[in-house]
This record gives sequence, structure tokens and C-alpha cells, in this order.
Amino acid sequence: MQNKKETRGIYNTTFNEKKATPISVQTDLEKIEDAIIEEVVMYVKGYHNPYRDKGLGAEHIKIHLEQNSQGAITLKELLDLGKSIRKYIATFKEPFIDEKGAKIYEWENEKGVRFRSVVDNQMGGPQLPLSPSDEVIITFYSDRNLNQKMQFKNHKVAKHYENQNSLNSQITTNKSRKR
Repeated sequence: MQNKKETRGIYNTTFNEKKATPISVQTDLEKIEDAIIEEVVMYVKGYHNPYRDKGLGAEHIKIHLEQNSQGAITLKELLDLGKSIRKYIATFKEPFIDEKGAKIYEWENEKGVRFRSVVDNQMGGPQLPLSPSDEVIITFYSDRNLNQKMQFKNHKVAKHYENQNSLNSQITTNKSRKR
């Protein structure tokens, strides 16, 4: 039930008049183990300044839905953002914290496309009224249409996918030899 509600919230924040929607970053098992504290980030309407190519939230992320844009994402990838972040947490246990204190979630899909979502406090300002979190999703993009493949900022993530890709190529090589 939560996934449908979360997906609908992301869609309505991106394309309709909804101002924000919560995205839980805990897995179901973690919620059961830690029923009192639930980590939530907000997906907010936000803004995009086309002259400076800066912004945050849905209005900023929406530019990546254009097929030929730098960092292009699909609507399905956007709607599955909460699920992707929870999968990241299940694998890596915690986000990468950059030098400015932002939380960075990075992953690679089965087609080798890399993604990054950045969560931070709302420009150092106060929390939204009635918001369960002062952390908002600033941006979400892929390495599609970039000049080079995205380099993961988190060394654990880079090593994980390096090992996974190495294992996959060994399996492919072994299958080819058997033929």
C-alpha cells in the first residue's frame, strides 16, 4: 500500500499541485525493528532557475524527464525513487555524506545506467510547516547523455559495482567457453 501511495505522491508533486510528499528510506524490516523512529525525506515541489540551471525538488528534477536532457531519467525511474533509495539503504546501510553534509544515494541498474539522488536540509532554512522532516530531495539524475560515465562519490558503491560487473563478465566468459 505504501509504495502506491508514495508513487502517487511523487507523481502529484511533480506534475500536479501537491507541494510535498514523504518518502520513507527505511525498509519494512527496519521499520519493524525500530518502530519509534522512521527516517523520512520529503520530495517537495521546489523550483528550477533555468538561467542558472539550479534548483531543488520536483521542478528541478522534471528537466531530467526530457529524453535528450543531460542526466535523463524515465518517469518509471522517478516514480520508483523511494524504492531505489530503500534498496540502497538495504545494501549499503547508510548514505554517503559529502563535504557539505548532503546525503548522497547512488546506484547502477541492470543496464549499467548510474543514478544519483542528493538529500539535504532545505537550504539551511527552517523545516516546512507540519513536515515530518527537514531533509528534502534536492536532485535526482542519471549518467545518460553525459560526456562520460558518472563516477560514484561513495567508494563503497564504486567497489560494489566494480565487483558485481567483474563477476558478471566472468559468468559471461564461462558461458561462452562452454559453447
